[in-house]
Amino acid sequence: MLKRRYAETVIALNYRKRLIKGVIILVLVCGWLIIPAKNSLAVNPVSIGFMIEAAQMEGDIQELDLINGETLDQKERPMLEMNFAVVSAEGLSIKKLVQTKEGTITTEITAKKNVLFKKLKLKVTNATFSGTYVPEQGVLGLKNVKLLVHNITTESSNLPQFNLEFKAGGEVELKPKSKQELIQIKSLLESLVKPTDRGRQDQKSQTESDSS
Repeated sequence: MLKRRYAETVIALNYRKRLIKGVIILVLVCGWLIIPAKNSLAVNPVSIGFMIEAAQMEGDIQELDLINGETLDQKERPMLEMNFAVVSAEGLSIKKLVQTKEGTITTEITAKKNVLFKKLKLKVTNATFSGTYVPEQGVLGLKNVKLLVHNITTESSNLPQFNLEFKAGGEVELKPKSKQELIQIKSLLESLVKPTDRGRQDQKSQTESDSS
């Protein structure tokens, strides 16, 4: 009887430890996502920025605004603020690069399954993608997305089977765009978000043609 109670107590303690560990990891990941570009937990760090990559991103864009924000090398850097009501990502990778006295440190989150964000706000200085499509849900789908981001906030996120890794070194693959280039990206995305009925049908036909 005593052995049984002892075994049950050990199982309960192990479960509690795993639960606490899981909560701590979740808090760290969520906190890492919403840290502004000039802040970090390291000693006297300077954040270079975020690199977000995804094989596909789709969802509802609520707003696209041109703003000014501070980056490592410029206090009034033109940025494109992207506000998503809901967005899902496939093949997601988020890297945060921080410059410290010892050199650059890269923190990377990768997800094996689709990731869902609610009320996601991104402040980007560069955005590239290889193509677009009309998703079954939402208004816009992007393929092979790369974003240079300087601030990320989200109301909630679902990160199933994610990996968190710390690496020494790393560099940002994209360079900030000029204000005029960001205006062109904004105009392109707005034309895709609010197409005419004919344009939407043409886009869907083109997507079906590309997949055939």
